[in-house]
Amino acid sequence: MPIRLPVLLCLAAALPGAEIQRWDAARIAPSQDYFRRAAHPVRVDAPSQTRAWLIVEYLDRGYAWINASGGRPLWGTARLNTGRVRRAVFAYDRLPREIRIEGIEQLSSLRLTDSAPDPEPEPDVSPAVALRSPMQLVTTAGADAASPEQLPEALATMRQLLPLARALGFNAIESYVKWNFVERSPGVFDWSYYDMIVAEIEKHGLQWFPLLIVGSAYTLPPWYHDSPDNIGFECLEHRQRNDIQSIFAGRQDPYVRRFLAEFGKHYARRGVLMGVRLGPSGNYGEAQYPARGNWGYRGQPIHTHIGYWAADRFAVLSFRNWLRARYPTVEALAQAWDERVTSFDSVTTFLPVTAASRRKRIDFSDWYMEAMSEWCAKWAGWAREAMPETVIHQSSGGWGPIEIGTDYSFQARGMARLKGGIRLTNESDNYPQNFAITRMASSAARYYGAALGYEPGGFGSARGVAARLFNTLTNGGVHLFYYHSNLYANDQAIGTWLAHAPLLDRRAKPVTEIAAFCPDTAIKLDDEAIRYLWASAFLTRAEAMRSTCDFDYVSEQMIDDGALARHKVLIFLWGHVTEKRILDRIARWVDEGGVLIYPERPRGLLETVEGDLSVSRRWQRGETGKGRVIFFAGDPEPGEPYARFVRDELRRETRLSLALRRALALEKPREVNWSVLENGMTALLNFGDDEAAVRTASGRTLSLKPYSIRLE
Repeated sequence: MPIRLPVLLCLAAALPGAEIQRWDAARIAPSQDYFRRAAHPVRVDAPSQTRAWLIVEYLDRGYAWINASGGRPLWGTARLNTGRVRRAVFAYDRLPREIRIEGIEQLSSLRLTDSAPDPEPEPDVSPAVALRSPMQLVTTAGADAASPEQLPEALATMRQLLPLARALGFNAIESYVKWNFVERSPGVFDWSYYDMIVAEIEKHGLQWFPLLIVGSAYTLPPWYHDSPDNIGFECLEHRQRNDIQSIFAGRQDPYVRRFLAEFGKHYARRGVLMGVRLGPSGNYGEAQYPARGNWGYRGQPIHTHIGYWAADRFAVLSFRNWLRARYPTVEALAQAWDERVTSFDSVTTFLPVTAASRRKRIDFSDWYMEAMSEWCAKWAGWAREAMPETVIHQSSGGWGPIEIGTDYSFQARGMARLKGGIRLTNESDNYPQNFAITRMASSAARYYGAALGYEPGGFGSARGVAARLFNTLTNGGVHLFYYHSNLYANDQAIGTWLAHAPLLDRRAKPVTEIAAFCPDTAIKLDDEAIRYLWASAFLTRAEAMRSTCDFDYVSEQMIDDGALARHKVLIFLWGHVTEKRILDRIARWVDEGGVLIYPERPRGLLETVEGDLSVSRRWQRGETGKGRVIFFAGDPEPGEPYARFVRDELRRETRLSLALRRALALEKPREVNWSVLENGMTALLNFGDDEAAVRTASGRTLSLKPYSIRLE
């Protein structure tokens, strides 16, 4: 019944000052801001402490998530494009003075009651996106909670979000699977929380794609946290410890293996499981060392930062053993480091910036990254033992700093051997930046044959929806993940998704005759080169170059494994130092017909770690065999002049395929990016605020709306 309180609701925008009864519709235009939602603002003239239920009646056209500020959604909050008048209900423990109602374009009526109305069943609608070429389209639906006791709240949220996820074409739901939720006493596993989550997912015809997390601080069971086996990382910068488990100690190994085995026994053969993602380390359950994310044990603050987590005694022992395997004698180590070393046992871990020689610094960085790679490989191997037939993705995050420890090439190669994949957890909302930070992993995945998936690294807007779809479309990805807020938190995102997601049926690998050298050694010698995402010389030049052409990255490991044979042109963006064996391989590739483009400034010619310039001197004399080396004499900062120089050189390069030369000849604004695909299509993305005109070599003019994708 209507609430018996002196409460007056006013629709401030459409009917200022009028008591709400019924009308055909109060219409509001969706926000044209790519980051926000339009709202019907409602005023409550007499706020009350009395419990109340708000019934919102609306015309169900289009797709959206309906929200009433301050209210707890009960049912009907998914707009599913039924064309009918439907109701959404929100519960209030107390009525606020202002309520913003988002996600409704045509509002029919508002009503307050003092008793909960009977729920209405969600309509069954067909997915608006139905791909003919299946892929893993995954999103969240509120399944995660701070403790198992919050299961009822999680299920209530899922019942609101799952219908919209299915209607938009998603086929799987992600949730965390936390160690402390299931192994509440040693060796005794209780899967009841996740059984209920899975049952709710199944009711909506969807599958489950969980993230398995064991070592992060907030997943530790009390019995383990309070045991001697709890050995956390300790940073070299401050000599402070946290509860994220050290990968060097070996104490968590049997617990991880047991957890994965038990999970496999319980879920691997169930049809609801589309696949699993591994969470081997770090704050977020990724394949990396602690970084940001202040999530500690039982919600306590945690000491965490981007840095070097190698101060514990087990890390020191691991480093010494690594050096023993690398150097036959301590004298050989002393000679390589150019310093006095009395014994391997006298060596300890150190901040790389304090190293007095190049080799010492590289040795530490190599060990540090290899240790994380090997730990992640063990995790993946245990997971494959537990789930022989299950889709498995490794979680690859960060953007390349040594401190984070993610070696994309190693992870892609290792997961390919296990017939698994990698899911990048680092996508940006900005396409050029997104390309720069994800291309190393996607290049390695395609080269080694690992399945490829993508996840946003944080905030997502409507324009980011287009950017991320383009990234998957032009890399042949098989897995695409969105947090539900990426699509539901602004008015333009769902429309962008519906307009462009069907293009995923024509996704393909790119034609990558052009590559950029990923300067692994140079990065190990200069922390500042890539540590700060917004100021990285390598990444900012990659962003600038992207508008000129599409290109792969090729790492030193990939060159070791023969990847240069795939490419006709190699561009250097930043970095003038590499290992001798890598430089020798590049030189042989040039002699056999490769084209190399290199900026001489600001640090001069390409050299080995030991300072040998003989290869570069030979190139300067024109001794390049069947190939060419093109030197850029200007300043590569900012990146646009160098990018234009490269574009002009590429346009003259007859070694490139006709399809690439036609793409290079496009007349377009810098906001438009292109990718030639192996299926014969050319994909175009306008990542700009204005409509863009693109003129082809044949004289055609193509028009692209802002933040839109077109296939030709």
